[in-house]
Amino acid sequence: METLRKERMITPHLESSVGLRGVRENDEFMLDVFQDRKRTFKLNRTKYLIKNSKIFEFDFAKAHISLPIFGKEECHYELELIADRKNNNHNDNSRYLLRSLGTSPFRLNGTYCFEAFLERGDAVDIGFNRVHFLKPQLTVIENSSLPDKFIRSDISILLEGETGTGKTTLAKKIHEKSGRIGRFVHLNLSAFSPGLIESELFGHVKGAFTGAVNPKRGAILEASKGTLFLDEIDSLSLDLQTKLLLFLDDHEVRAVGGENTSKVDVRIIFASGSVLKKKVEEEKMRMDFYYRLQSGCAVTLPSLREEKDRIKTLCRKFEYDQAIVIGDDLIEFYSSCVWPGNIRQLHSHLMKKKIYSDGKKFVIDETDKELLSENLNVKKLNTGDILTMEKMKTNYCYDVYLKADKNITKTAKILEMSPNTLKVYLDRKKSELGNHNVVHINLL
Repeated sequence: METLRKERMITPHLESSVGLRGVRENDEFMLDVFQDRKRTFKLNRTKYLIKNSKIFEFDFAKAHISLPIFGKEECHYELELIADRKNNNHNDNSRYLLRSLGTSPFRLNGTYCFEAFLERGDAVDIGFNRVHFLKPQLTVIENSSLPDKFIRSDISILLEGETGTGKTTLAKKIHEKSGRIGRFVHLNLSAFSPGLIESELFGHVKGAFTGAVNPKRGAILEASKGTLFLDEIDSLSLDLQTKLLLFLDDHEVRAVGGENTSKVDVRIIFASGSVLKKKVEEEKMRMDFYYRLQSGCAVTLPSLREEKDRIKTLCRKFEYDQAIVIGDDLIEFYSSCVWPGNIRQLHSHLMKKKIYSDGKKFVIDETDKELLSENLNVKKLNTGDILTMEKMKTNYCYDVYLKADKNITKTAKILEMSPNTLKVYLDRKKSELGNHNVVHINLL
């Protein structure tokens, strides 16, 4: 037998020995029993006893698992949920520890050991039986108000919600579940000047205008048999609204400067960060175009201010993805924050905190002070002082740009947007500031 050793050492601090990939209550494990079928169970007991037997049995009342193990020696193992030492009770920080109660080790991911904290994805071999601790499917956005029959149909969908609420993520999920065989094409209309949007949408032929040295297919044709996601649809000009309306009626596209039309099978998902009805009242959107967008399926994504419980879910997902620990006090603090940038802002803040953090556990520190001032600013707002969503986006992008040492590539990565889209917001801020405080933008 190979040398016995512990794969994971047990330290006095539970979270430092396990991290956030540790197996916790309500996780699932799969029993692959020797010469028997596989079974999946949920961990909902504080202690399980695993012992050898001639046949497989699972006594749910006593939480005893009997596995067919050959040999005369008694093999007993204990799977116990270890309480948080700080509070001495079971909570989100509690983790499962597997230990041998006799002289027989178990095999953890190919290594013999007598006790170890378990992590999601671990495979434990006891005899010819395998216990596999499953990795949970963690999702940020699940919109139960959108029935499966709408997802799999060709009907257009309008996603409304503040910036950072996850419209792009939801659009991708809809495409993935729709069964469409074509590509998912994302076009942020606010990232292009009005003169280029028509070409980006419908394409152009060679020589159609100055600079058109090569033909271009356009986003609609690129998304043929797939899904076209038109973000910031509220930024479309009235003229282009008319042209897009015609396409939505007959699904025929003609390139700029071209003479022929092509029929295109494409599903369109629209997204807006502003209230479209208000755009109609301001005469910035055609009424018939507005009703055409509303004629499909409309989904409104709530902000984090409206669903505080999601903040904890997002933090736990970040923990799992990044293998760090976020203290309960910090999550409680985050739940009291306003998060005008919603999911995107929270994720960017956590990524920044990870860069500055020395250890694996996040606590309230200097990086969180700006959130306090942000809370105070929102609370002090009078009705006349409330900023439009576009203004908030512009200011937020500019603030992150300054904190990222005016590095546009770094800023775009933090905000999870393309450099071209970021440049549009920075150009707006540059116009507001005038020549007294010019923003230098370098895309190289």
